[in-house]
Order: sequence, then C-alpha cells, then structure tokens
Amino acid sequence: MRTSVPCPNCQAKITLEDFEDFSSPFTMICPYCKAKLKETKVTPFLFIGLIVVIPIFIVITEKLISILSNIIPVIEKIPSFIVFIGLLYPLYAVYERFNGLIMFNKGNLQLKKRQ
Repeated sequence: MRTSVPCPNCQAKITLEDFEDFSSPFTMICPYCKAKLKETKVTPFLFIGLIVVIPIFIVITEKLISILSNIIPVIEKIPSFIVFIGLLYPLYAVYERFNGLIMFNKGNLQLKKRQ
C-alpha cells in the first residue's frame, strides 16, 4: 500500500491525508504547487460502481423509512434524502473512504490541461 504519490507537476509527495482533503475526484489540487490534477486510471470504474451503489442506497433508505414509520409515523413526511443524510451518512462515508483508497493506491494522477 502506498503512503504517498508524487505530484506530476512539482513532484512533492501527496499523502493519503492530503488526498482525503479533496472535496471530490474532480477538484483535486496539489496542496504544494496548486496544480489542478485529474485521475484517469480508475475513475471510470468508480463511476460504474456508483451506478450500482446509488440504487442500493435508495433501497436501503426506503426500507429504513418503512421500518421506522411504524415507530415514528412522521418520518414518512420527511424527504428521503434527509433521512439518508441523517441516518445513513456513516455508510456513505465508508463508501467514499473506500473510493478514495482505491483511487490513491491504484490511480494515476495527471495534470489537467488548461482550457
């Protein structure tokens, strides 16, 4: 398992902690030289995984709402997204951490081309 990856621009070591600070895979910026980065090797596979995971999250949220509606009837009136964020955010955080680890260990960082 890697402990750091070199920035393709300045060759500074980007650690896993730096990688976790990126808000998304589309807004990666080197913390040292501020170069915009992109990952090209595993991102397409992570998108395919996302297409599979989103329906699973929806089903789990709806099932949770149906179970909790017997105990707390008002939960049926709360939007599903809020129920998901309120009750299943730890599950989503684990999923995002898993994606970050895959991208960090198997990915290939490149500089974004200027537009």
